[in-house]
Amino acid sequence: MPLQFIQETGGNAFVRYMVRDNEWQMSSAAGMETFDMSSAPVVVDIENIQLGWLKLEGGRDWLPWPKNDPQQVTKPSDAHNQGFSVMFYSTKLFEDEPVRELSASGAGIRQFVMDLYEEAEKSKEFGSGKVPAIKIGEAPRVKMGKNTTRVPKFEIVKWVNRPEALSGDVPPPEKTAPPISPAASQSSGASDDVDFGDDNDDEI
Repeated sequence: MPLQFIQETGGNAFVRYMVRDNEWQMSSAAGMETFDMSSAPVVVDIENIQLGWLKLEGGRDWLPWPKNDPQQVTKPSDAHNQGFSVMFYSTKLFEDEPVRELSASGAGIRQFVMDLYEEAEKSKEFGSGKVPAIKIGEAPRVKMGKNTTRVPKFEIVKWVNRPEALSGDVPPPEKTAPPISPAASQSSGASDDVDFGDDNDDEI
């Protein structure tokens, strides 16, 4: 009988926001590609955002918090920061891989998802099986704690039925908690806190 190993994959197709360069990138067979996120709306399954401990240095390590409760998982190391994973969907922006994961721990991008969750939760459509389609715009520089970062601006342009492609094989968190608190975002040594080399970081 031959040996049977579990088939491993390369993980989800993903997008990421590069603070220093103020640009969005997506994964591809050829490597990372820069693209214009503002060129079309993107669906974000913010209701099913997953929070957890995320380490990026020396290899990615992701430990989700059950029920999005940080008290249920001890912080593994000082290299782990509060992070999140949320799914994006767009056939126009992402073409052959319309479902993309955004997973990060930086203060600026965490503030972005906090703001989106807060605004979406106010809508009567939240929790109804619909998801917001948003237009992502500029990302002004802001001071957070001792560092300067960028927080992408957005506008919810409409609500749409959750695409079947976003259903996935993994059930959503049993109870979705609001994303990480502003105080936690400002105090963490997040990966997108950037020294822009200005004489005064408060000047935009």
